[in-house]
Amino acid sequence: MTNEQIILLCKKKEQELIETYFGNLVQEAALIRPETIEEYSKDLPLKIEAEYKAFLEKLWEESAPEELKGTPLVLEEQTLRKLMTDDDRELIDEAYKDAIEQTLWERITKSNHKDVTYYKGLLQEYTRDLLMVMREDFLEEITGQHIGNKIFE
Repeated sequence: MTNEQIILLCKKKEQELIETYFGNLVQEAALIRPETIEEYSKDLPLKIEAEYKAFLEKLWEESAPEELKGTPLVLEEQTLRKLMTDDDRELIDEAYKDAIEQTLWERITKSNHKDVTYYKGLLQEYTRDLLMVMREDFLEEITGQHIGNKIFE
């Protein structure tokens, strides 16, 4: 399998996970206007990360370079998550508090959906970024090349 095919597989899996767990947030915000966060807990990105990591490990078994066949995949996702977490998690934590706390006025006017939508959008964006960073880390392992500057393309 070529590197381009691996990249496409990874991106396809990322999109599948985002669609599975987040659906169409814009449509939901416009039509349903949810007042609660439902299943969108703050640890949802970790659940998605674990599922993506299992996918990458399977892909590693199939596509690892010959000299690394049979060795476990070593990803630095916890270190990478920590690097991207500080600012993002603060925003998510704040948005989470706003989304789960319904003021009396929000209950009367049914306007908490704005906070809920903002929170879900932040969570989705964080998850997208996390999966992209994991993909780039994985590609460095597969290709043996430091990708570095290409990480945010």
